[in-house]
Amino acid sequence: MSKQEQEQEQDPQKTPLLTTAHLRSLTQADSLPAVVSVRNLSAVLLRAARDGWNRPLRPQPVFISAEIAFREPFDSASQTDKLGHDTIHYGNLSKALLDTVEFYFGPGATAAIDHEGKAEEGAGGWDAQLVLNQMWFDLTGTTLDGREEGDKGGRSFLGGSLSRIGLLSVTITLPKASLLGEGVGFTASAGYDEQGRMSARALSMEIKRLRVPTLIGLNPNEREAKQMLIVGVTIEEVNVRGDRYTRVEGTVVKALEESSFETLEALGTHLIDEVEKVFVNARDYTVKVRMEKPIAVPLAECPVVEVRRVVKDYYR
Repeated sequence: MSKQEQEQEQDPQKTPLLTTAHLRSLTQADSLPAVVSVRNLSAVLLRAARDGWNRPLRPQPVFISAEIAFREPFDSASQTDKLGHDTIHYGNLSKALLDTVEFYFGPGATAAIDHEGKAEEGAGGWDAQLVLNQMWFDLTGTTLDGREEGDKGGRSFLGGSLSRIGLLSVTITLPKASLLGEGVGFTASAGYDEQGRMSARALSMEIKRLRVPTLIGLNPNEREAKQMLIVGVTIEEVNVRGDRYTRVEGTVVKALEESSFETLEALGTHLIDEVEKVFVNARDYTVKVRMEKPIAVPLAECPVVEVRRVVKDYYR
């Protein structure tokens, strides 16, 4: 029996944690007949998440996206041309997502976190995953790992609709949380069975498109000067509490600045080694590094190399 299975047996409420790709394959998310989604809703975080300099509780913008994939087609809505039980009003979905940010984490926030995941305001403990957890709770009545923490009166936005949903995914992106990249994204996804219970889930953190001058390449001219390298780092299957994205970015940038590698393959492996040091007490997680060399091939936008590693029972 694997460690994950042993933990599941010890805690029946703990839902299996997979990679996003595995979860989407398992739920056949990309083949489900009907999807409602919203992309990049704009809001402001005031009371949670650290900025690119690792400063807590600094105002910063946040983009929110959500995807709801249904197991059945929009039969009623398509036949009557009216919204019914077989769909979700995307305007109301947008309002629900924005209400969570405003109510708990925005400039006019008045509420306290009253379920698991609670952190002390002012101590820098209100991290990005807490925002995602609260958003998920307000949508579904459960925490990110599927535990029911008291959806008092069944007031969650999706309520009884979960039994019709094959996959739910929510992403928050902090475009100003990276000093040299295009932002940091956190995604929670989950599959649901016909009783509306979470069957499997995925969590990921992505540092998007870091741009760092790097000494990299085989050709003599590439050994003479640094060239711009664009690097993305994704960590899956691990709870990213404490806003460790600033540490990951700093680690990756330092490794790139000190690089003298000739191949992207060797550099990518080294970057993963360095990222693992940030997650030294974590286990059973996946790291992916994607590297682009924009000027390496004159007639191509860029060559791309990806390196992935699954870390199991990793303690150092």
